[in-house]
Amino acid sequence: MNRNCLLRCVLDSHEPIKLSHNTEVTIGRSKVTKIKDQSCSRKQLTLKADCEECFVEIIQHGINPTGLDGFALKKSVPYKAKHGSKIEVLLNNYFHVIEFDPPPENSDNSKINVKRKLPEEYTETKNKKIKVEMQDTDNSKEATENKWEEIDRGELYVFTPKGVKSSKKIAAFDMDGTLIKTKSGKVHPVDMNDWQISFPSVAQKLKELLSQGYKLVILSNQAPIGRGRVKIEDFKLKIESIVDKVNVPIQVFLATGKTFYRKPATGMWKYLLEKENDNIAIDIDDSLYCGDAAGRVANWAPGKKKDHSMADKLLAENLGIKFYTPEQFFLGHSIQNVPFSEPEFNPKKYKSGPFNENLISDDLEILVLVGFPGSGKSFLSKQIEKKSNFKYVSVCRDILGSWQKCAAEATKLLQRGKSVIVDSTNPDVESRGRWTALAKEKKVECRCAKMTTSMAHSQHNNRFRELMKIKHVPVNDIVFHTYKNKFTEPSTKEGFKEVIEVQFTPTFDDKTAEEIYKMYLLEK
Repeated sequence: MNRNCLLRCVLDSHEPIKLSHNTEVTIGRSKVTKIKDQSCSRKQLTLKADCEECFVEIIQHGINPTGLDGFALKKSVPYKAKHGSKIEVLLNNYFHVIEFDPPPENSDNSKINVKRKLPEEYTETKNKKIKVEMQDTDNSKEATENKWEEIDRGELYVFTPKGVKSSKKIAAFDMDGTLIKTKSGKVHPVDMNDWQISFPSVAQKLKELLSQGYKLVILSNQAPIGRGRVKIEDFKLKIESIVDKVNVPIQVFLATGKTFYRKPATGMWKYLLEKENDNIAIDIDDSLYCGDAAGRVANWAPGKKKDHSMADKLLAENLGIKFYTPEQFFLGHSIQNVPFSEPEFNPKKYKSGPFNENLISDDLEILVLVGFPGSGKSFLSKQIEKKSNFKYVSVCRDILGSWQKCAAEATKLLQRGKSVIVDSTNPDVESRGRWTALAKEKKVECRCAKMTTSMAHSQHNNRFRELMKIKHVPVNDIVFHTYKNKFTEPSTKEGFKEVIEVQFTPTFDDKTAEEIYKMYLLEK
């Protein structure tokens, strides 16, 4: 059988390139491909077709990666591509398709016809005017002018460009790494102009969603604004330039602090629903969210770094909304075999247990608590005080300032016939030894109550306290890791009568607080 092989440009920007049987063909920056991009080598890759077995051997030679079906190739390593495989001469750019004629038997891609109908994710939009017809939605109003709003003293900024129209269907996107990427290739932009559209299909995809009646929204965490590293006035100009570039009305929400607006918490979405959608209820089942912070592990595709967080994926899970990675949404890549990490703590599955009555003793004692910051020690102390009818009284280093002051206060309480709860982290033998020594000196019992709350769970509790504005000493990640490194398992050998393991048992003032607690609040 005589069989031909072609490399066809999906945008028809040049004539198909014939790949003769067992003949090496070089592809790169040239008049043939019409690629002028300096980041593309003149000898970017070589292709050698086997028209009998119906595959093409691909080897990347250029400095910058070539893509095959969405995955970056490794330099100088041979890969096999089959009929219908998509080749990106530069990863995510200059898309081509391999075609055998006649196609191999039983090929899923045997009916490829790029000329008649391009894959929608690769449709070129440059210099084309696309007519967009919005579906009418009751009570929706179209914005007549560009408008910026500052909410909660700059914790949230909202940009509503002219043409934005409310809808029950929302298509929401992260910004950095999703709709845009840096020109410099660095993780963080070097200035306000260091950006470009991430994928050639972005504008087309957004226009298609708009024509289907979706309201387009950007939800972006921008902590550098809140920390003063970036001026909001400069960032506003960047946002307006991005909206102009994609050439569709897309409403932008910027969370600048560590409040409930910051993803994965749902504050931006809540504000959209309550204040920025003309009182139109959002249909969660018919809405979507796309972002790059999905928790993909290192080398989820060849040469790809792990995602910086999983805030976007967890936001979607908090909302119960369909989630897509940028490559999945804009390029049509499958995520079936992409490895994702999972959060260390899942608040949706956490079930608290009953109060442990054994924590209260008839004997006068010092009860030493052990656990991470945020593990529930202060909450447990209050429970014990109340359930013991205040026979127990806590001493807390966060309040008194030093263990010496706590020891002095504990001595006074013991003299008054009160048992003492030591509400401190007490991670090691040395810190706990001060209390076993004091108990021995005062001739009272000494027991230990170790919180079983994990570090991730404790960090979740700490974040919950921040969001609910519960008065407490601020705790950063350094403190958590310091505790983890110092921790040694408490034992009766230290002088404790017994060591009791205690599960954190939260209670909530109202249903809203409980709903927030059961959301993913951590970004990793």
